[in-house]
Amino acid sequence: MDAANGTSIGASGSASDSCGGVLPELISTSSGKTAKDIHDTLTSQQVEIVLTAHPSKVNRRALLDRHRRIQYLLTEADELRSNFKGNPTKFEQELLDDALKREIWLMWQSD
Repeated sequence: MDAANGTSIGASGSASDSCGGVLPELISTSSGKTAKDIHDTLTSQQVEIVLTAHPSKVNRRALLDRHRRIQYLLTEADELRSNFKGNPTKFEQELLDDALKREIWLMWQSD
């Protein structure tokens, strides 16, 4: 029951953008389509279900990727400071610092 005007609303609704509102309008207009044409078109439709990840899973994956990137950058910084490569140049250190800041900032911005 529609409380606004006291009329009964069927399962398909009667709003202008619902099936219950569009179909009667389509049949009554001068579209040149009969009720049978519309019925045949609707009953021959094929629907395919597409499953996608829930937004929380997408966010979780993004955070895990950020963690991996930060781990990689920290490992790079350790290797630069290790005995194998000597001390990093100021440029190399700034590149790593900027990359770390960027990854941490992006992690804080994600939900």
